[in-house]
Amino acid sequence: MTVVDRLRSAFPGSTDPGDDAEPTDGSTPDTIETAEPAPWWRAAVVGLVTGLASLLVVLAPVVLAWLTDPIDGSTLWQAVGTGAAFWLLSSGAHLSVGPIALSLVPLLALALLVIVARRGAREALAEVTTEGEHWHGLLPAPLATALGAWWGGYAVAVAAAVGLSIPGAFSVSALSLALPLVLVPLLSAALAVRPLVRDEPDVLGPVLNPDRVPDLVRRGIRPGMAGVRALFAVAAVVVLSAVALSWGEVSTISAEVGAAGVGSVVLALAQLAYLPNIAVWVISFLAGPGFQVVEGGAVTWSGSEGGLLPMVPVLAALPQPGAFPWFVALSVLLVVGVGSFIGRRALREVARLSRLRTKAAAALSACAVTAVVVVALDLVAGGAAGQFRLSAVGAPDLSLLFALFLELSLGALVAVLRDAWTLRR
Repeated sequence: MTVVDRLRSAFPGSTDPGDDAEPTDGSTPDTIETAEPAPWWRAAVVGLVTGLASLLVVLAPVVLAWLTDPIDGSTLWQAVGTGAAFWLLSSGAHLSVGPIALSLVPLLALALLVIVARRGAREALAEVTTEGEHWHGLLPAPLATALGAWWGGYAVAVAAAVGLSIPGAFSVSALSLALPLVLVPLLSAALAVRPLVRDEPDVLGPVLNPDRVPDLVRRGIRPGMAGVRALFAVAAVVVLSAVALSWGEVSTISAEVGAAGVGSVVLALAQLAYLPNIAVWVISFLAGPGFQVVEGGAVTWSGSEGGLLPMVPVLAALPQPGAFPWFVALSVLLVVGVGSFIGRRALREVARLSRLRTKAAAALSACAVTAVVVVALDLVAGGAAGQFRLSAVGAPDLSLLFALFLELSLGALVAVLRDAWTLRR
């Protein structure tokens, strides 16, 4: 049975594609020939096309901007090299121009590339049978072969992007290519297989069996991810409000940059791609550790320290240097409120009459998931945006991890205790 057959069989009224339908006229049913399994090279070609299509998502706007407003002394191939380098950066790779490093990965662009790759992985698996023994206890051998071939095709596209980037100004760190080669395909493949697993759990082998994960961790995943979404929603509101209140300064910087036509659109899209990165900084600010855009220019509850910022319009929305009033620290209540939301969601993962200790453990597990995911995103996305004072941009990861967990746990435990008090009434 192929992946498509399994998904179709989940719909009401559908029949197993392997079963012969009984004729209504009393005649002998005809024998249905079994379709040949899709060759592995089909998945490899789909993987290559997926990578190239993903590359065009970033490459095309950069080249179009150069064609409409070319930089003096530059060539089309240099523009292509720059676009390919930016695609690698969006996939997690680190770039450099001489001593200047650029490792600030745009999270929204990374998410878009994962979505494109997931679509390609689903296409590669469309005609693949899910029957057969599991390869090394992971997935059925035909499915594992198709995913491996698709992965290989995608890797060829990554290698092509590295080659295209050579004429440009940026050089690519070889070690950082592990993220475009591993992280993006792995996430995409997992998302592509997820609907199939939801329909037929037996597709997963014993190594990937969800039952191997402790109950405490499993109970925390769904409410924990809901907490991540809630934190980013709160942070997005804060970011958009700050941009709206500082629109005059943002417009002034945008005018000074001098981007026009397609270039201004590309600049706006680039800033939009970094919106989740800024949201992580806001989460860190709300939690207390704060963040820094330039070395020595931290933004915390106590105030904003001065520093020469890059000519990026959206950064004009950052607070002006100076001390903040005491009530700014009350912003931590937003994080505690999200923790209360996580606690209520975690209560749905356990029985209504479970012991208080069980409910509290589920809530704390969910808070840990939220904190770890946010910090993991900052680890992937944070880095350098230049040299010297721009060599470390983002939030302090270790401090953010502990602060987030403690504050979320406070709100979650309040929700759990309130639930216990309600039951005793």
